[in-house]
Amino acid sequence: MDAEVEPRPTGQTNLSVSWQHPPGLIGLSFTNLALRVVTLGIYHFWAKTEVRQRIWSAIRINDEPLTYTGRGKELFFGFLIVMSCIFLPVMLLVAAVAFTFGPQHPITNSISILLYIVFGFLFGLAIYRAQRYRLARTRWRGIRGSLVGDPMVYAWTFFWTAILIPFTLGWIMPWRSTKLQSIISNNTRFGDRPVKFDARSGPLYGPFAVAWVGGIATYLGFFGLVAMLFMAKVQAQRNLGIPFIPSAREVGIIFAAFLIAGVIFALVTSWYRARTINHFAHHTHFENAKFSAGLSAVGLIWLGITNFLIMLTGALLLGALVASMAVPFVGLSSFAEAIQNPIARLIFSLVPLGILFGMTLFAPIIQARSSSYLVRHLSIDGTAPIDDIVQAAGNDVQYGEGLAEAFDVDAI
Repeated sequence: MDAEVEPRPTGQTNLSVSWQHPPGLIGLSFTNLALRVVTLGIYHFWAKTEVRQRIWSAIRINDEPLTYTGRGKELFFGFLIVMSCIFLPVMLLVAAVAFTFGPQHPITNSISILLYIVFGFLFGLAIYRAQRYRLARTRWRGIRGSLVGDPMVYAWTFFWTAILIPFTLGWIMPWRSTKLQSIISNNTRFGDRPVKFDARSGPLYGPFAVAWVGGIATYLGFFGLVAMLFMAKVQAQRNLGIPFIPSAREVGIIFAAFLIAGVIFALVTSWYRARTINHFAHHTHFENAKFSAGLSAVGLIWLGITNFLIMLTGALLLGALVASMAVPFVGLSSFAEAIQNPIARLIFSLVPLGILFGMTLFAPIIQARSSSYLVRHLSIDGTAPIDDIVQAAGNDVQYGEGLAEAFDVDAI
């Protein structure tokens, strides 16, 4: 006799999530960069909107794409409002206090400390408001998402838990990330239906311990090596009465050691990051459906390395392109002779700027690859009454995430 199959609740639909890679990202990368340069950076907000529209449309739930309805002018005006109402008055205040009392006066120092506290609080507020805007501009089957609740609660939790990070030597991090995720997830709505999140931080402490020990060992090892390399030279020059001034080569060694240590730290923490995402997904529910994720440390490492190489390719490509503009002015001269040409010297001085811009050249590709990896390793098990979900009233927002733009905390 066949096993009895539990009947599916009336009106319930099985859910699935998939990814369909958006075309044209290479062309979009060059177009966005060109328009950013021509508009002196103003097009950034419209470029970000276009990238979001393509990535959102690549995410399919039951083979139906998400839709992003945000507009570039919303991000632009939100940024202008924050800059004019918060950052400009603050800069004027700091300048006035420093001019009146002097840069080293206790009142000036007190104002600076107070502003650090205020901006630390605003940083958390920016994260929450950015998520609220993105959800309000995300639609599936015509129904939009929303983020309810008081953003001040999230900002305050973000702030006081950040203060405790150094005092706990970082061991508050798993609890902190779980708490912050809980606030956002449990305040998330799709139409009139809530998302539920019930994760606890306990299962994350094992992977975190590995990451913590590995991170400490990495930084102590590398900076210990750097210290050993320079201590003898510092002592020798001190005995000669010569102050130690590191050469360009030595500064390069320090920078390279710091960079390598950062890369290795990212590698040793990848297991913890993968476990965190998988753990959060497993404890996220929507109606009768439960999410699950299968990210791996190896997958995150490979994603990080390849994304870095793509970013480096853009930096080298644009840097070389800027440098090549000097060719008509230098001919076949040696670099020492070519640099005497004032126009060539001006162009060569712009090469670092070209490299900096080039690091963001292929940002749409990197963002799409990261989103693809997450979606392809995400699954939904269960059902939801999608035909019964209706639009929630009064949860739309008017302007974009100006604070997030100002603090640059929004990846996509």
